[in-house]
Amino acid sequence: MPRKDASVTQSPQQSERSGGSATLMTVALALALLLVGALGYEAATLLQYALSTPPIVNGSAASTAAFVCASLEHQDYQRLVTYIDPATIPPAITRSFDARQTITAMQARDTTEGKVVACGYAAYSAGGIVSTDSAIRYQLTLRRAAAAAPSVGTLILRQRSSGAHGWLIGRDSSFLAPPAA
Repeated sequence: MPRKDASVTQSPQQSERSGGSATLMTVALALALLLVGALGYEAATLLQYALSTPPIVNGSAASTAAFVCASLEHQDYQRLVTYIDPATIPPAITRSFDARQTITAMQARDTTEGKVVACGYAAYSAGGIVSTDSAIRYQLTLRRAAAAAPSVGTLILRQRSSGAHGWLIGRDSSFLAPPAA
């Protein structure tokens, strides 16, 4: 007859204690997994924000001009309009800003003149343009697929009003205006 091991046999009180320990251990593990999951979700959210935030948030005016050129070359107008300052600029621009209308106008220009295939920018020299509004101005040179010659326009950048570093595109930038009829 096989021998019975005394250590395997438990009294009902020992069984309750070990059952309570198992329940406590299960609850602790469940809470730990929940915490790890919440931290993982938070990390994924931060990573998504970091990957989707454009690099010009705290960039220089030159990096913002480069962003504008890249957006025009890739027809990434949805992202571009998020950096257009919605403020009015009396007396020239008094209507409210409509991002959808701006995107539609840029797409229409792509249809009639061809998509932007090359974009260059150069800062205006201090003597060439006098700025009375503390804006920085760049000359944009756009080559479009269906145009015989490049077009030249002005990109006007203004410091963000929130005090954060970074630049917004002025609505008075000439590359945003529809082509002359």
